[in-house]
Amino acid sequence: MEKDGPRNVGIKRLIKNAKKTFRTTENVSYYSKKDYREAEKKYIKTCVLGGRC
Repeated sequence: MEKDGPRNVGIKRLIKNAKKTFRTTENVSYYSKKDYREAEKKYIKTCVLGGRC
């Protein structure tokens, strides 16, 4: 099975857009490195699974 098949391209694009949206100067300066990573993961999960970006 291909890893970069048509199904994965859409998911990767959603994740990339969610990361780009989350990486604002406000968020980067507010969170510590560890907390930033956790908050980013939660935001991406909400965007991809919930469709609330």
